[in-house]
Amino acid sequence: MIQQEQFTAEQIQQYDQLADQAIQQFQQILPLTPENKWDLHSDKNGFKIHLRPDKDTGLNFSRGEGFLPYTIEQIMEVLNQVENAEKFDELCEQASLIQKIRDDLLVFYQRLKDMFIVVSGRDFVILQKRHRDGNKLWVVGKSIELASKPPVKGKVRGELKLGGWLLEEKEGGTQVIYMTWGDPKGNLPAKAVNFASSAQGQVVERLKKFMDQKHGKK
Repeated sequence: MIQQEQFTAEQIQQYDQLADQAIQQFQQILPLTPENKWDLHSDKNGFKIHLRPDKDTGLNFSRGEGFLPYTIEQIMEVLNQVENAEKFDELCEQASLIQKIRDDLLVFYQRLKDMFIVVSGRDFVILQKRHRDGNKLWVVGKSIELASKPPVKGKVRGELKLGGWLLEEKEGGTQVIYMTWGDPKGNLPAKAVNFASSAQGQVVERLKKFMDQKHGKK
């Protein structure tokens, strides 16, 4: 269900600026260059996962990449329905649209599952913007706070510092990269941190499996 939220023109202008800065930062961090310090974590079935340490939190950025035999438009049909994240993101318990401000700018809510019984799930309010540049589409988000959407009881309000997708049109399909950089807040055991990093890295592969089922492919 869409939860209608009213944003002022000033808020929307601030969100535009915040989202544009996020896209620029995402574009800087994403490449596998020496200065970005990505380390290969796994390379299986055509899907690669890279991790990068975050000195501020002691956790990892996560970067998953692979080729999907679908057009950008077909992939966006899935991503535009934010609740679909529940079906291909292993950590996602709930996702719902708060407000579509414009076709390229929206705010949504995401709640992550509890882990290993003792680790409370996290929740986030995320501002997301899309930017098309030739054969590339950037879909980038970061955390914001809304007074109308406080943390859910039993969950911890986390911070998505930066996260999203790069979809690049190729012959026969789309090269897809998914990256997340977050601060889950609170103390997390190493087991939970490692599980979360691996699960986030697998999102691209799980998206392909979801789309294969959707399109009747084995």
